Amino acid sequence: MKPDRMKATNRDRMRGTTGTDEGDGGERMNTARGNRLRRALVFAAAGILIVPVAGVGQQDVAADLRVNIDAARSYLENAARETGFTGVVLIGHGDEVVLEEAYGFADAELRVPMRTDHRFRLGSLTKPVTASAVLVAVDRGLLEMDTPACDLLPSCPAGWKDVTVRHLLTHSSGIEDHFGDLDAVPVEATVGELRRVLDALPPDEPLGATPGAEYAYSNFNYVLLGALLEEVVGAPWESVLREFVFEPLGLRTMAYDDVYAIMEDRARGYERDDSLGLRNIDYDDHAAYAAGGLLSTAGDVFRWSRGMLSGVLFSPRLVAESLEPYLEDYGYGWQVRRFFDRRIYNHTGGIDGFSTHLAHYPDDGLTIVVLSNVEDDAAILRACDLAGRLFEWPVLAGAANADLTPRQRCGLER
Repeated sequence: MKPDRMKATNRDRMRGTTGTDEGDGGERMNTARGNRLRRALVFAAAGILIVPVAGVGQQDVAADLRVNIDAARSYLENAARETGFTGVVLIGHGDEVVLEEAYGFADAELRVPMRTDHRFRLGSLTKPVTASAVLVAVDRGLLEMDTPACDLLPSCPAGWKDVTVRHLLTHSSGIEDHFGDLDAVPVEATVGELRRVLDALPPDEPLGATPGAEYAYSNFNYVLLGALLEEVVGAPWESVLREFVFEPLGLRTMAYDDVYAIMEDRARGYERDDSLGLRNIDYDDHAAYAAGGLLSTAGDVFRWSRGMLSGVLFSPRLVAESLEPYLEDYGYGWQVRRFFDRRIYNHTGGIDGFSTHLAHYPDDGLTIVVLSNVEDDAAILRACDLAGRLFEWPVLAGAANADLTPRQRCGLER
């Protein structure tokens, strides 16, 4: 892909949080720690897992709440057979993986079967990981949430002086999204490319809104956070992630997606054509950087989420703060919503050739990771369908909305 084409695809294909299309705030992305969240899984008849769900941050739920792994597996097998789903799905309860399965092909031309250890481009699932590194820096006293961003950026229009780190994390900076102005460059050249874009802006470029007043999902906010991290730590963004996030959590597969490097176990990306089937896709949009440049296995996405939510990386106070919506439903790298009348912390990623989703139901200790190497296969819809099969809700019996589909109960379809 040529750099000039990347300008359009970065803007049009690298999608964000969770929703049904880009621009709506969705897809238009301690001491006891893990042990205190781990709970035994008791196997009952007919393949049903009865899950005791108590722990830090979790409320007691009805004893007949069930996680039906057989129903989830059947759904996935049907999706692979009937709609061509290709990817990896992981379901966890607490710190335990209760399902991790691969479907389809990692390379359709060479007929390489998908494995659970294949790595996928994460797209905007990179954002909560970048947010984690920012919060580690805050926890270590390297910066503060209300530090003016322009104090740490290579260049800044005067009108941005009131934008803080908090505003960038929560997509409430008011800065125009200049993500599409960034040319495709290797990760180590991103800050220089960012400087070029910033230097070309009018020195009096106004903000679109007062900082902290309006939510507007922006890849550019997270590119700025990556550059800001490089400045305060004095190291490249990749190195900051390794030191602050990957190494403390033992993440061995999460890394920056250098599309020119030979990387073991990387799945190829595709798009689906109604008449031609799967089509190869170019994916060299390096400038995704801190907004969408990581790749990983489903297992490491799960391990990252468990470590972050359990307070391994930074203080419980910052964990709790990150999960409180600042404006609309977005916290610090997480979207906080209600699916199936339950709280859900989640984020979606969409980038050339790939669609990803991470969902965590804190009151039930349930985590769902869906990674697909077909960009048209909306991972958030798969995750919602799975949740609808995993939970047998007592409130559904005889309820007015008992005939709603899972996607309708997630608010993703009418």
